Amino acid sequence: MMDTPLEKVPLLERFVNGDDTFRNSRFKLIPYISKGSWIVKQSVGKKACLVGQALEINYFRGSNYLELGVDIGSSTVARGVVSLVLGYLNNLVIEMAFLVQGNTQEELPEFLLGTCRLNYLDASKAVSLDEC
Repeated sequence: MMDTPLEKVPLLERFVNGDDTFRNSRFKLIPYISKGSWIVKQSVGKKACLVGQALEINYFRGSNYLELGVDIGSSTVARGVVSLVLGYLNNLVIEMAFLVQGNTQEELPEFLLGTCRLNYLDASKAVSLDEC
């Protein structure tokens, strides 16, 4: 949610109102495993990734929102990393930043969409959508 009009943030406005090709070339994830095993830290890394270049993303645009559905299963490499991470999930602290990448001087600084931290998740306590 923003309190600034979209028009005042040109990079974000292009991302929200642009086509999927533009969005795929700009949606960036920066992952970081702050606590966890060495093997997971090495597998996940902490390099920024243009998600739309590696995974399929479905965009859902409403009158006042943009929702992204990232298909982790669309990449063999991503499936392997996620499978590894799931095995260690309850021993991990995972931090992620989501940005819109700026490619030109006029587009900088990049726009931070949000961050999250996942602390020692217990996948066995996950609730199926069918149960909701």
